[in-house]
Amino acid sequence: MKRLPLILALTLFSAPVRGQDSLGVVRRTEARLNPIAGEGQTLLYKGLPSYTSAAVGYNFRTEDEAFLPQEGRGISEFVFEADAAHRLDKNTAVSGAASYRRGVKRDVFLNTSSDWELLYPYFTADTVGGNLQKEEYKFNGAYMRKFGAYFVGGKVDFRALHEYRAADPRPRNITSDLGGIITAGLEMQNHALSADIKAGKYHQSGDVEFMDQRGYNTSIFHMTGLGQHYGRFAGSGSSMNVRYRGMTLGGAIRLEPLNGKGWFGELSYEGKRYIRHIKNQNEAPMSRLWVHDAALSAGRKTEDLLVEGIVNYQYRKGYEAVLDVKGAYLSLADLPLYGQHRVRAEAIAVKSVGKWSFSPKAGFEMLSGANLNPARSISISAADASFGAQRLERKGLWLTCLNASAEGHFTLSKSLSIPAGKTDAKLYDIYSALYSRWSGHWGGIALTAMAQREIGKDISVFGKADAGGRIYSGGHNMIIANISIGLIF
Repeated sequence: MKRLPLILALTLFSAPVRGQDSLGVVRRTEARLNPIAGEGQTLLYKGLPSYTSAAVGYNFRTEDEAFLPQEGRGISEFVFEADAAHRLDKNTAVSGAASYRRGVKRDVFLNTSSDWELLYPYFTADTVGGNLQKEEYKFNGAYMRKFGAYFVGGKVDFRALHEYRAADPRPRNITSDLGGIITAGLEMQNHALSADIKAGKYHQSGDVEFMDQRGYNTSIFHMTGLGQHYGRFAGSGSSMNVRYRGMTLGGAIRLEPLNGKGWFGELSYEGKRYIRHIKNQNEAPMSRLWVHDAALSAGRKTEDLLVEGIVNYQYRKGYEAVLDVKGAYLSLADLPLYGQHRVRAEAIAVKSVGKWSFSPKAGFEMLSGANLNPARSISISAADASFGAQRLERKGLWLTCLNASAEGHFTLSKSLSIPAGKTDAKLYDIYSALYSRWSGHWGGIALTAMAQREIGKDISVFGKADAGGRIYSGGHNMIIANISIGLIF
């Protein structure tokens, strides 16, 4: 988890190929900020000029009442990011990125596991909460080459995350996530047809400790869905520490235009499996989670117009182990007790008019989940819409980009069924309060300003600021602000 080698490797990798583009750095940035350019296309056919950037920044989020308490009531973090994409010649394209984040997630509640949304509903929780220190590293690299009408490529992604709390109960999580994609395809007249094969491996080790014996009165819950938990291992004893092992397999088929104009589309599927083990109880497999993600997108691009439709479907299926009672904690059977369906469809358009571009979007989402024993269920359907406007202007050595958007989210139907008599009283109150927030309406705005100045033919400096927020129908609010400065070359 050393960050300097990654950053230096990326910078040194990109330096020898910067001269492949004759455009100045401001013109190259202008081409990449076009919201239509590169959409729906792989690295080889994006048609964008070579580009390298490195930036440092600060991210901030605060909520008066957390919409997702498992993710905290706010975050403050410093960020370093570097990324590069280069066309080495007419047949070869490469890209790479590295980032480092360090900060604190404030008032994380009902959660002691990292990657909560990834592992839901099988995460570990406590009802005390507190701040979580966070340190995260990421890097990726991609390569693609064309041989006549055929092309092949690959990409590797890696993420390492360390989160811990300095007050009882004290979770400490170390996570690693490694994935890769292999791509092969061929050109056919005005389009290219390609296929991806994706595989990945996930691991998280989570420990909970108490420094003060008075804290042992606090219970650690191994959640199983909608306020239910694995009661046999709840408490503050030797069953608090867990390990998650995961794997990913998937693929995609993609059609894209060779010249950046025309029809494009993609059909993809990913299957993920996560097993939760009790570390100090013979690595007993407490639960298994299967996550199936399927997506279909299609659209068309012209010089100044993009239209696209996207449909995503996710199915989460949870199996909970029946363990023996003799101390060996062998798994006797797996019971399918949790299921969740989630469907989202959205329509997107981008229209460029001179220096302006306008981006309307509308979507519909439906979620339904159920825990079979004891029976409990949730169902929510909602519609949302947004509208954004961007102005991109180049004057001499300067480039400015202004972006503003507004969005609204409207709940159409909702239902929640949790039996109070078969749910821990505190968990029942928590989930009832959360449901009232999840099922409400909200509206939000976002503003972005970026200014870049060329200080040499192959280098420029830039500054960027984002600000935005949401207001929920229950009277709560969220504010987000990010700033960054850096170099583009």
